[in-house]
Amino acid sequence: MDTNAWWYVDGRWVHPNEAAISINDVAVLRGYSAFESFRTYYRQPFRQDEHLDRLYRSAALLELEIPWPRAQVENVIAQVIERNEYTHAALRILVTGGISEDSILPSGQPALAVLITPLGERDMQRFARGYKLITVRDQRELPEAKTTSYVAAIRALKEAARQNAADALYVDAQGHVLEATRSNFFIFRGDTLVTPRADVLIGVTRNVVLELARDRFPIEERPILLAELTVADEAFITSSSREITPVMQIDDRLIGPGKPGPRTWELEQRFIAMIERTFGTR
Repeated sequence: MDTNAWWYVDGRWVHPNEAAISINDVAVLRGYSAFESFRTYYRQPFRQDEHLDRLYRSAALLELEIPWPRAQVENVIAQVIERNEYTHAALRILVTGGISEDSILPSGQPALAVLITPLGERDMQRFARGYKLITVRDQRELPEAKTTSYVAAIRALKEAARQNAADALYVDAQGHVLEATRSNFFIFRGDTLVTPRADVLIGVTRNVVLELARDRFPIEERPILLAELTVADEAFITSSSREITPVMQIDDRLIGPGKPGPRTWELEQRFIAMIERTFGTR
């Protein structure tokens, strides 16, 4: 974290070590808040409209009213990018539930925070190495909404660290593989690209990858059974910061030959080309 960054927190411009919200905010007391995360390339936001659509959708699912006009939120985001000289950056927009008088139901207006942290250049070595994931029998509460309730994720990531894995995949009671703690999950079975749609957070990068794949591969948006992982030819995860990252191993199983597959590589190259067409190269 860059401690000299400028963050917008509830109407004030502060450095990260000065950022604060009330301990009586239900975001702190009960985890009642919505947030969104996305990134910039060359100081320009990537798919900001889709991310804001998801923020407002998450808030609606929580019955959390966002009191600011969307144009005002967009203006704050633009100012945050302008005040911080990062070539590439990750942004988080947080809408808290507001102050509570009884420690559970909000009685005050929500707070808005927009945070920014620098990102490095694309790490193609990470693509070459790929990730090891583990599976955990768990899933997020209200998975279609992006909230700060991350108890399941933190527990899963601690277990992943104990097993020298980069992340964890949630598996529900029916044995369906859902998503990683902060990423969507895909497999290839032959040329067919498969990804879950129900009971997951629909990622913006996920949707971009499906756009890029649609004229090249058959696509199935459906549950993935845990047993299918043994016959998957390739697997990868997607998120704003990770873009497309191959998965080499899940638990004790290698995926395919245990190295990035040609179809995943092709999608990554399509993704990079799309970014270069949109933002250019510097």
